[in-house]
Amino acid sequence: MRGTRAREFGGSFGKLMRGQAVAAGIMVALLASPASAKEFISIGGGGTGGTFNTLASGIGSYLTKMISDVKFTVEGSAGSTENIRRIGSGDLQMGIAFSGDSYFAYNGLEAFKDTGAVKNIRFVGFLYSAVSQLVVSKASGIGSLAGLKGKSISVGSAGSGTAKTMDRILDHLKLTGDVRTSNVGGSGSSDQLKNGQIDAYHGQWGVPAGAVIETTSAIEATLVSSYDELNDAGFMEAFPFYSKVVIPAGTYKGVDQDVTTIRDAGILVVGADVSAEIVYDVLKNLYSDEGLKHMLAVSNATREMGKENGLIGASIPLHPGAEKFWSEVGMLPAK
Repeated sequence: MRGTRAREFGGSFGKLMRGQAVAAGIMVALLASPASAKEFISIGGGGTGGTFNTLASGIGSYLTKMISDVKFTVEGSAGSTENIRRIGSGDLQMGIAFSGDSYFAYNGLEAFKDTGAVKNIRFVGFLYSAVSQLVVSKASGIGSLAGLKGKSISVGSAGSGTAKTMDRILDHLKLTGDVRTSNVGGSGSSDQLKNGQIDAYHGQWGVPAGAVIETTSAIEATLVSSYDELNDAGFMEAFPFYSKVVIPAGTYKGVDQDVTTIRDAGILVVGADVSAEIVYDVLKNLYSDEGLKHMLAVSNATREMGKENGLIGASIPLHPGAEKFWSEVGMLPAK
C-alpha cells in the first residue's frame, strides 16, 4: 500500500516538475523572443511651434508604428546644435539638425571649436529646406538686414541652428554690437513680436512655418528679403552650404511680394553606434510611398523629401545603414 502511494506521489510530483519545467521554458522563450526585446531610440526635436519639433514628432510616431521591435521617443530641445551635442554624449540616439551645424560639429569648427569635434555623428537623410525667415512688424520700418541696426530681435533658441545662422549673418555684416538680441524660439518669438516686445524675429524653418502664419494672421508683419544683401557681402562664399531660395508671394498673409532669402538643409542624423539594421529600417519606412505621404501630412515643409533628394545636405559621413539604403535605391554607387 505504501509502495502504491509512493508511486502515485512520485508520478504526481514528476508531472508537477515537468509542468513547471515546460512553463519555465515557455517563459524563457517569451523573454528571449525578438517581439519582446524592444530597443529604445530617443529623437531630438526642437522648440514648440518650430519645424524640428513637428517633424520629430511625426517621425517618432510613424516609426514606432512601423518598426515593431523599436520604441521611438521624441524629446524637445533647443534645436540643431543641442541635438548634435546630445548625440555626441550618447544622451540622444537620433535627431534633426542643420547640414551646416553638422559640418561644423564633425570638423570641430565654430561652436564646436572649444568643446571639440563630434566625430560620432552620421548622416541619415534629407528632410526639408530650412529657410531663413526674418519676420518684422511693419511698424518697425525694417526693410533690410542693415535696417536691424538699433532694433531688438529674437534670433532663436540658444544653441539652435536658427540662432547660429543669424549670429553668422550679424557677425559677417558687422552688426553684432548694434542689434539687441534675445534667445526665444518658435511661438514665443511670435508672441513677443505681436506684443511689441521686439521689432523682429528670425526662424530657420520649413515654408510655411506655423509661427510665421501665427504672426502674420494677428498683426501687420512682413518678411525681409536678405539674399542679395548677403551675397553682395560675400556671405554665400564664406558659408557655401547655404543656397538661394524664394518664398512665393502670398505664402503668408500680408506678404504680397516674393521674398528672396537663404536656406540650409534640415537633415536626420544619428549616432554612429546605432545599429545599421535600425537605420536601414528607418529609411526604408520613411522613404516609402506611405512614409512620404505621412511626412507631407505632418508638414508641407517636407514636400521636397524623396529618394531623388535624399542625399541633399550630406556634409558628414553616412551611417552604414544609410549607405546600404541609398545604394539600393540608386543614389550611391553599389558596393
